[in-house]
Amino acid sequence: SAGVIGLDAHARVELPNRAASELVGLDLMTAIGLPLGEVVPEFAPLLAAVAESPESAHTAEVQTGPTSRRRTLLAASLAPALARPALAQARPTLRVQAIGGAVEKTLRESVIPAFEQAHNATVALTVEDDVVMLPKLQIARGHPPYDVVMLDNDKAILGAGLELWAPDQSARLPNIGAVYASSKPPATANYGAIVFEFALAYSTARPGPAPTSWADLWAPGLTVAVPHISQAYGWTFLYIAALLHGGSAANLDPGFAAIKRLPSFKIYRSVSQGLSLFQQREVDAGLFYAHRAQQMIDAGLPIGRAVPREGSYSGRTGTQIPRGAANMELALAWVDTTLGVASQAAFAQSLYSPTNRDCALPPELAAKLIAGPRVDTLLEAPWAALLDRWNREFGL
Repeated sequence: SAGVIGLDAHARVELPNRAASELVGLDLMTAIGLPLGEVVPEFAPLLAAVAESPESAHTAEVQTGPTSRRRTLLAASLAPALARPALAQARPTLRVQAIGGAVEKTLRESVIPAFEQAHNATVALTVEDDVVMLPKLQIARGHPPYDVVMLDNDKAILGAGLELWAPDQSARLPNIGAVYASSKPPATANYGAIVFEFALAYSTARPGPAPTSWADLWAPGLTVAVPHISQAYGWTFLYIAALLHGGSAANLDPGFAAIKRLPSFKIYRSVSQGLSLFQQREVDAGLFYAHRAQQMIDAGLPIGRAVPREGSYSGRTGTQIPRGAANMELALAWVDTTLGVASQAAFAQSLYSPTNRDCALPPELAAKLIAGPRVDTLLEAPWAALLDRWNREFGL
């Protein structure tokens, strides 16, 4: 089949197909955001011809691969592929990466249409997890495939260690003054737009008193939902277990040992797995997203949520601007939009708690979310120390 390499207006790889990767002998998906002339230098003369005469179609024979396996390709350009700078200036495109699910739904239905209208721009949304996004930024070497990314604070800290982000832009964000101190730089490595609470969720169908402490998870007879270490809430639970049993962020061994001593437990690797364990009554209690527990309560399931006396932990999801972003001004406008009242009120409808203190919500909705001064009292795992331990053990 034909190999196709979609390029943006700056001749950077944007949308390659599998056949193209096979033909040039490279995984072009890892080259998204990089100039094609650097990734496959043999294409440089053709690209130069297109740049000189963008209104015309061009063809050329391109030889790729090592001498022993040299391959001759017939390469062709579609005329306007690189002839879009004028159009891009009239209606620029902002490349945004975000996660899927309810977040994507809210972005597409509420945030993106309002942003495009306000800024006369087009938002190109890429939906993928941070485990895919961060490696792409590493490979991009300052030519990122996105102008703005969405990620949790722990991943933002990791990205900061890899020098992936533009310098702090807080001074250029009008809405950031209304954001809680715990949800913005320097307290976070991202511009926090959503705050999550990791609550103590439990089954109300089980006889006996409701748990009031993280230590209650070690009570006899309980089957505990244990989050996997590959997720931020897994690290959080490990840290809690370590603290309860004489450890610290620098000494997590007591946490591992304590989890092994749980009378009975089941590990969940994703939110959907955790929901299934609670819905099917396979677990009695565990650390879980408070808003997800609330969704189960609203659905009529026998679930409760408690704030342990030691305190509940939290996380912040927000945005960051990759170093070398092609459209800094629009990126700043997007970040500021995510910090604004209208955007955060839209996300609150899906039980995502706002970080903007001016985001007024109906009382019945506010009661289900984290709001007011309590936001700044939520605990957060010491991600810098935890990641430092990881780096010392395994490297970045």
